[in-house]
Amino acid sequence: MMLFEPQHLLGMLQQHLRWYPLMELRDIYKLLFQSVMGAEHLIHSAEEYSLYLQTEFEHLLPDPLGRLLEPIRPDQSLLRVNLRPYKGYQLRVDGLTPALLQTAGLFTGNPAVLRTTWKEFIHLCERGELADFDINEIQQFTSWLEGLKYPAIHHSEVYRREYQPAYRLIAAQFIHQLGLDNAS
Repeated sequence: MMLFEPQHLLGMLQQHLRWYPLMELRDIYKLLFQSVMGAEHLIHSAEEYSLYLQTEFEHLLPDPLGRLLEPIRPDQSLLRVNLRPYKGYQLRVDGLTPALLQTAGLFTGNPAVLRTTWKEFIHLCERGELADFDINEIQQFTSWLEGLKYPAIHHSEVYRREYQPAYRLIAAQFIHQLGLDNAS
């Protein structure tokens, strides 16, 4: 029960590590969690989600030179849309919200697939294909994840400080209709 072929998973992780070389284990896990489980766990009500997104968006500085879209699945069916570049293109957040809400409903994950994907990440590290992480730390982190039944988590402090993430998950099928393929 795999979502990713090992080489595709490796390629995606290597790409994100090039973009964000200070990623820690919890950032890798968050990436894999989102790629498998989607964002449905974040949405308790459409109104609350929309209001929170609008408030966050208002306080962001625009970044027209930033990377607008980042695939988080090797098949590129699910992406992170970075809000600062989105705002930098002078796009309206209320135009984005319906697609984000629809995306949440399209990508509902399977905890067993998440565990399998995490184990494949561990195998990549054990085989030396990803040498960025200490095996002992991975084992400790995995024990922590198992004890909590593979929860949704936040980015590491380092990741938040260095990269100031502000993104949402969007299905690739909405990219064209929102004109995002022309913006990036």
